[in-house]
Amino acid sequence: MVMISDTFCGELETRLGHHFANSALLNEALTHSSVAEAARPGEDFERLEFLGDRVLGLVVADLLMERFPDDNEGDLSRRLVALVRGEALSKIAKDMDLGRFLILSQGEVDQGGRDHPSILADSLEAVIAALYLDGGL
Repeated sequence: MVMISDTFCGELETRLGHHFANSALLNEALTHSSVAEAARPGEDFERLEFLGDRVLGLVVADLLMERFPDDNEGDLSRRLVALVRGEALSKIAKDMDLGRFLILSQGEVDQGGRDHPSILADSLEAVIAALYLDGGL
C-alpha cells in the first residue's frame, strides 16, 4: 500500500484538528481504488466511505433534531439531505483542499481526479469514518 508522508499527514491532521493514533486509518481514507496496490478490500477508502456516510448522517440528524425541535420528520429529512448530499460534501472537501492529499493512480490524476466532485465527496466521508474510528464521536 502507498503511504502518505508524515509531513503531509501532519498537515492534514492540523487542518482536521485531530492527531491520529492510528495513521493507517488516515492513509486508507485517502487511498483511491485506482491505486494498483489498493486492489484488495480494506486498502482503499471505499469501506470507510460506507461507514463515514452513516456517521455523518447520524451526527447531522442529531444536530438537526437539537437545532430544530419543532420540525417534523419530513422537514428534518429535507434538511439532512441538503447537508449530506455529494455536492455539499464536495464543496467542503474542496474548501479544505482535500484533493491535494489523496493517493491516486497517475491515470486518475491525469483525468483531474483531485478535483472530481464524487471522489472528493467520497474521500471526505472516508476521512469522517477514520476520525470516528480513531477518536470516537
